[in-house]
Amino acid sequence: MNNPYPSPHQSFPALERYRKMLNQLTDSSTISEKEVLDILRARDILQKELKDNSLISLDTGLEVIEADKRLKQQAYKIVSVVNLADYRESFLIDDKAWWWNLDSRELLHPLTRFDGLWRVIKLILLGVNFTLIGTIATHFLSGSSGIMEIGGIIFTTFISLLQAQNELTQSGKNLLTKLMKVFKIQDYWYEQIQLGITFAVLLLLLGIWGNFSFFSEIYKNKAVNYQEKQEFVKAQQGYLKAIELDSDNLDAHFKLATLYEDLQDINQAKKHYLIAAKGGLLEAYNNFAYWYLRDGKYSEAVELLETGIKFLAEKDANLNQLSEDERKELAILRYSLYKNLGWGRLKQERYQDAIPNLLIAIAIVNNPDYKDYIRGSGAVYCLYAQVLEKTDQDSPEIKKNWHECERLISERKAAGDNINAEEDQWLFEAREKLNKL
Repeated sequence: MNNPYPSPHQSFPALERYRKMLNQLTDSSTISEKEVLDILRARDILQKELKDNSLISLDTGLEVIEADKRLKQQAYKIVSVVNLADYRESFLIDDKAWWWNLDSRELLHPLTRFDGLWRVIKLILLGVNFTLIGTIATHFLSGSSGIMEIGGIIFTTFISLLQAQNELTQSGKNLLTKLMKVFKIQDYWYEQIQLGITFAVLLLLLGIWGNFSFFSEIYKNKAVNYQEKQEFVKAQQGYLKAIELDSDNLDAHFKLATLYEDLQDINQAKKHYLIAAKGGLLEAYNNFAYWYLRDGKYSEAVELLETGIKFLAEKDANLNQLSEDERKELAILRYSLYKNLGWGRLKQERYQDAIPNLLIAIAIVNNPDYKDYIRGSGAVYCLYAQVLEKTDQDSPEIKKNWHECERLISERKAAGDNINAEEDQWLFEAREKLNKL
């Protein structure tokens, strides 16, 4: 029985030519513009032969499909040397001639088969980005906000909104496509670029979110400067922003407590001293204990101070690793801890326990390396004089200590320093005692 369908090579010579040219295209790493046009024209001729021949066998159809698949796989080579849009415009190519539209992103490169996956990942990342923006905005824009905070949020939000527009609107997609052409980036990279931008924004946001403690330190340091300039409102705002960004910033809690002390908001001061003390900040033990002493809670004060001195011993173990400034700060803190512990024992009427603590504090005051940096050094002499009056009323050291108490507090007062209520009372007592001795 005769086959009614002629063989492909008999009735479709253009198919064989088309296949040979495809072999050259596949095997070659480079291709000229003329060779590209020859292949596309060969496909035109094949299309005309297919259209003119009403008898097309299954084998012929399969060979055409296989050849076209190979051409699509090499589309990225073709569009790298030929601007197909120019030829479509000049030759008035039929829209159905898909081989003249190989610059279409869907046909351009084997990687485009993953475009759906890239889009899904991109949409997930966009959702994460907007969630992070909300979290960051909640922290940075809480309370008062300056230009830096608002500008940062606007920038990150703008980038994510721009991505959303690119994904959801045709005008957005066209804008990115035009930018890609300006930088001579092929269209088949569209989804990867979109995903890359989304991922870059994610990294930026994660960088901000993961470094709240860094930004917290910046706000705390700015607040310290404001506090030193007695710009208390700005200082308070800075400390609160630092704590909002990092609630574990113990130094910010401590410094905010000192600010509230300056503002005579004692309840708020105690609150933040307590937070800092519970977090293990050594300075907070001393300052919070001071308020226990003021409130007559001597046992609680002594417990805090003894815990603070235990932590102090741990720092002493690494004393050689500290800078000179750090050693100075440690000496000032040591003075306050031992002075206040002596005060607490005095109030408990445990005089023998008070004496060694007060003597340690006096030794620090007499150290020439630190004596000029200790604020309120007269207080320890006032306390020691009171202890001596309880333990050795005939001691000549009583007058000497009341004299140092009066001299040091008076010098501070004359210099314009503020003295607390206890120092003011001790100054009065020192003068009364000295008049009688």
